[in-house]
Amino acid sequence: MLAAVTVAFTHIQRAITQLSEDRDPDRLVISVDPDFAGLWLVPRLAEFYAIVPSTLVEIIAEKGLGSLDYSRVDCAIQYAEAGLDLEDGEVLFRSRLFPVCAPGLMQLLPLRSPQDLRRHVLLHDRSIAEWQEYLQSSSVTIDVNVNARLGVIFSETALCLDAAARGQGVAIGDDYLAAMHLSEGRLVRPFDSEFLSKNAYYFIAPKANPRHAAVDAFRRWLFESVDRLRREQSALHGGGR
Repeated sequence: MLAAVTVAFTHIQRAITQLSEDRDPDRLVISVDPDFAGLWLVPRLAEFYAIVPSTLVEIIAEKGLGSLDYSRVDCAIQYAEAGLDLEDGEVLFRSRLFPVCAPGLMQLLPLRSPQDLRRHVLLHDRSIAEWQEYLQSSSVTIDVNVNARLGVIFSETALCLDAAARGQGVAIGDDYLAAMHLSEGRLVRPFDSEFLSKNAYYFIAPKANPRHAAVDAFRRWLFESVDRLRREQSALHGGGR
């Protein structure tokens, strides 16, 4: 009897385990701009997952508001022009932009002022527009502006910052996506000058979709994390600019 009952309970346990594994877990689908995903969200994702350990979180890396499949995603974080009036969207943050480079690069060729950029390779994120805007806002001479039309253009911010961290040139970084590189010392700011980005990151939660239980938890964690980073940076720079 004992042997028979033991075998029976073993089969029951296996059946319960199989049923548990076959059951679809609760799934939260988030569409995220690839640069934000790689440079900001993924390094901090374990912190959020600890809040919703029973949820399967799916990250879809995709660019642009036009690519969103609202029937599939529960919420999104996307990059677009600042000042847009998005129906289901709210501004997460708008970056301040400034030059960044590897610490070793400054030892090879000093960067005491924006004028010194004429001796460096400039690294561009998607286009040369940000470097041109920075140089115009810094009122540098024409020879550096000519240099802004040279260098290397990358299609992804992550690639541009990685090239800068490897000492391949000077890039335009920002106070959010470059924050981890800066805090780890892989990148430094050679100058204090900066300018406000023309774009912003938006959090979007389509109201037409059934509200996923974890969306509110994700939004709360996301905005609190961004606000915490903003306060840390403000304290670091003496109250901000």
